[in-house]
This record gives sequence, C-alpha cells and structure tokens, in this order.
Amino acid sequence: MEERRAATERRQAQRGTGRRATDRRAAAPRSILEEIPWRLVVPMVVLGLISAGSWRYSQSASIDETAQVDFDYPVPLDTPLLSARRIPETLQQPIADAALAPEFTTILDGSGPASCLVVNEGDRTLHSTNAQISLVPASNQKILTTYAALSVFSPARTFQTHLASADPLQAGRITGDLYLVGGGDPFLVTDDFQAQYGDAQEGRTSTRLETLADAAIAEGLTEVTGAIIGDESLFDDLRYGPWAERLIVSHQSGPLSALTVNEGFSAWPEEFAGSFRGRTAAENPAQNAAAVFAGLLAERGVSIGEASSVGTAPPQAITLARLASAPLSEIVTHINSYSNNYGAEVLVKHLALETEPQGTTASGANQVLQVLVDQGFELGGVRIDDGSGLAESNRLTCGLIAQILESPRGQSLLVDTLSIGGERGSIALRHDGTPADGQVFAKTGTLNGVTALSGVVESSSEEDVELVFTYIVNGESVGLNEELKGLQIPFVEALAAYPDAPLIASLSPR
Repeated sequence: MEERRAATERRQAQRGTGRRATDRRAAAPRSILEEIPWRLVVPMVVLGLISAGSWRYSQSASIDETAQVDFDYPVPLDTPLLSARRIPETLQQPIADAALAPEFTTILDGSGPASCLVVNEGDRTLHSTNAQISLVPASNQKILTTYAALSVFSPARTFQTHLASADPLQAGRITGDLYLVGGGDPFLVTDDFQAQYGDAQEGRTSTRLETLADAAIAEGLTEVTGAIIGDESLFDDLRYGPWAERLIVSHQSGPLSALTVNEGFSAWPEEFAGSFRGRTAAENPAQNAAAVFAGLLAERGVSIGEASSVGTAPPQAITLARLASAPLSEIVTHINSYSNNYGAEVLVKHLALETEPQGTTASGANQVLQVLVDQGFELGGVRIDDGSGLAESNRLTCGLIAQILESPRGQSLLVDTLSIGGERGSIALRHDGTPADGQVFAKTGTLNGVTALSGVVESSSEEDVELVFTYIVNGESVGLNEELKGLQIPFVEALAAYPDAPLIASLSPR
C-alpha cells in the first residue's frame, strides 16, 4: 500500500500540479457526501433503473406464438466467408477470356501488319494490338463527326428550310421572286426519291419537300410573278471534299450545298434503286432544288412567271412558310446506320458555323478536332480532313475510337445510332439468327485497301456485359474488304457469345 501511494505521489509530482491539488484537498475538511464520486455513480443508477423497467415490461408482454415456429432454410448457407464464389467474376473471367483469345489470333493473322484491334470489357482491356498506330479509317471517320455533332448540338436540334419574299403575300400573289432558303437539311427529299428504298426504311429519316409546297398552298399562295430562287448562302459552294476523283464520279456523295434536294442528285435509275450506280449529280444543287420545288408548286396549281435560278434572299425578307428537318438524333442514326457520306459532310459544315460565318469542310473538320481536344481524348496520330471518311488522308487510331465509344456521351447517345446486326443499316444482313442478332451496334468502313468495323456488342448470355471493339486494316489489295469480311462476321459473333463460361448466377454464393 505504501509503495502504491509513494508511486502515486511521484507521478503527481512529475505532472507538476498533483502535489498542490492534494495539499488543497487536505487543507479543507470534507463531508462523506463530498467523498462520493457522483459523476460515476449517477449514470450507473440510471442504467440500473432502465434495465429493471425493461425486465418488468418483458415479463408482462404477450408472446406471438408464430414467432416460436422454427424457420427451415431451403438452401444451405454453406459458402465460406472467404470463398471466391462471393466474387463470382473472379471465377468466370479467366475461363471467358481464355475462350475468346483464339478469336483474336485468328482475325489478326488474316489482317496483316497494318492493322489494329482493341477489345475492352468495362475497365478491363481484353485485347490490344497496335492501339496507337495511325491508319486510314474509311467510314469509321463518321464516329468522330457524329460524336462531335452530338457534343455541340442538342439531339433535338433541327435544320430549317423556309420560303421568303421581299413583299408580303397579297390576294394569293407574291409579286417578284419567292426564295427557297436552305438551312442545311441533309435529307430534304421528294417522295419519288425516297420510294427507291422500298421497305428498307428502318433508321432512315427524311424531310418531304412536298410538305413545304403544301404549307405554301395552305397560306393561300396561287401565283409567283417572278421565279423560285434557291438560296444556298449558309454554306460555301465547294461541292466535294478532298477526295479521289474515282469516289466523286462513282457518286459516293452528291454535290454539297446548304440547299439540296435528294442528296444533290437529279436522276436515279430504277434498275439501280437504292445504290450509287447510275445516278446523275445536279450541276448546281441549289438551282436544281428550286426547279424541283417550282414543279411541286405547279402541280398544286401555282402560276410561276420565270425560270428557277439561284440568289440570296433580301435581309428583310418576309417568311411565308417553314419546314423543319428531323431531329439531329435521327439524322445521326441515318448517317451511321447507312454510312451516308452526304449527311456526314453536311454536319461538318454545320459545325464550321460555330466559329465561321459560312460552313466549310476545312473549318468543320478543325471543329471536330477541337471538340476532341477540349474533351481530353488522346489524339496522337490523328488527322481529320473531312466528315465522311472518303478522304484517304484521314488518320485515326483504334485507341481513340475505343475511347469515344466508351465515353459517357458515346454510350448514352452515339452507340444507339449505329447499324444493328440482323436488324438495321449496313450490317442488317449479317448475324441473322446468331448470338449477335440484335446484340451488335457497329459502324462499318470500306475503301480500296481499307476495312474497318467498330462498335459495341452486348452479351447474349450475361446481362449487363458489353464489349467495346474497334478493328481497322490497311492494305494494298482492292479485294481486301471481301477477304476480311469473312473474318469479321465470326469474330463479332464470338464477342456476342462472351462470356463463354459458367454464368455469374451459377457461380454466386450458395
């Protein structure tokens, strides 16, 4: 006892105030109550009262008889706490990845050295070969163009074509000229042009020029004393991009303009319905559109005094009627699903208007690049010269395309606009009745010596599993595309079958 007291006094002396506090307490006589440590006693008393009250209540409470029935667990809960089954992906992924590995070898062995392939599942890279090699992308260029358009414009954005005149409509008459003012609607068409596609309309969009003629009649138009004047001043008058002559004469795109009808073509033979073959490009697309519209008005009984021409509407022109295009989301779906070159080039010129007073291909291509720069994408080895991918000077990487498809905007807006295996667009005739039917969303690409295919595959066996893939090959053979198509189809179908392994549900904890 004396030793503990001495030790206590030593500790108090070391703290400096212990001895003085003891001396002060010793100096004053204390009662018994003062000696009791109340701050410790009171909580213990309260806790005891609460416990006693709870016990008395439990003794008087009624008992639910059904709570005494034993519960029979139908499934034994016998999975150990540290079992790998509690993270079933760790069991499935090695099996699934190993099953897919031979497919990567097969498609790359047939592709040659100038090729790239990237396949990702979520944040995992399943395969990457030459991800940063710079290659001609062909129509995979449209992925960048449409991504930029969806980044800059609202998906609901429309493009307006309207009728205007210097003087108002009076008693059914426009005195002078009636201006058909182009707003850059890429798919302003007539019914006879659209009819050539027959039943293959899934994903296509169009704006009927006949609707604008009907709107003019509804306003009371019966006579134009002057001419129908086509106004294409929103864009420049450069008709084609930096393309090889063979692509222009084979009508891979019609002549570009802010005012076109039927994608810039004045004739399309029935025997080649729906294809580029045999088409006739309008020498002056704006004048051709004005003439076609004049014909539609004449069919509706409107008298027109002079032949159609081109010009610019007066600054204070009065609007007679307007016609809005389909929303941008539908226009992009048409472009990507059917690899429509004309539509992609018109979108590029619209993007140019963000920084320039007039839409041009060069400024629009720069704007696409700027969007990607602003969003932090890796752009090494990238060159953008047009919107459609017809320019053989374009360069992209598989790594960039995969990044775009995996980005939040790509996943939420872009992927749904791509062609769908077995259902829509350029791969509608592929994968029918296979695991990839309705499961693959992809953008094709084809030029002489170039083939490309990029997109997203949804697993046909495991919910919420998606693979992002991009594949580009450059070679010298003109017949390269047909050779590689034979490799692409089974490859995509193997991706759709992933994971070719036990399902997550069967591997989950028991």
